[in-house]
Amino acid sequence: MLKLVSFVSSHNLTPLSNFIAGIQFQSAFTVKATPTNHFFHLARVFSSISHSQSKMEADSYMFGPYKIDKKEVFYSTDLSYALVNLRPLLPGHVLVCPRREVKRFADLTADETSDLWLTAQKVGKQLESYHKASSLTFAIQDGPQAGQTVPHVHVHIIPRKSGDFEKNDEIYDALDVKEKEMKQSLDLDKERKDRSIEEMAEEADEYRKLF
Repeated sequence: MLKLVSFVSSHNLTPLSNFIAGIQFQSAFTVKATPTNHFFHLARVFSSISHSQSKMEADSYMFGPYKIDKKEVFYSTDLSYALVNLRPLLPGHVLVCPRREVKRFADLTADETSDLWLTAQKVGKQLESYHKASSLTFAIQDGPQAGQTVPHVHVHIIPRKSGDFEKNDEIYDALDVKEKEMKQSLDLDKERKDRSIEEMAEEADEYRKLF
């Protein structure tokens, strides 16, 4: 590769000549080693970086009808995102949602379903370790009669430790209460009683380091 690049450089080849030179030297070098392919590869890398930066700058997150501050989001894919909780039940209680506003679990596409659970799996594993927990609760309240108050599919992920609830199943009643509180806070846009945006952003910053 070095010899070929040196040859090209010393002869001041044009891009077209570069391409021809790459073909002529193909017998002596692999396709990946030709200057043309090397330059195309670099162009793709820079294009990908530029696209990722533009995507990050343009990213916006909706939770049902509510806009989520990007500071609260600590992990995202093309199809899903994870955010810290306005009123967590326990340390590390977060939500994972599809990017698309989807009301019911059955309305997710196959790709969205797969990505949602892979994201939940990845996030859960990291937060269990970070909070020195020993188990995880994954919960979806699918529809209003199941306790869903924001019409957007979301997975609750809660790191668990021995004794965090006197009776283990009490956590589901507590989730119902927190869902109602979360919707009331989003609806009324009141001053946050539990946690400020600064506190949530600080937590998200910590979690972002895990990925």
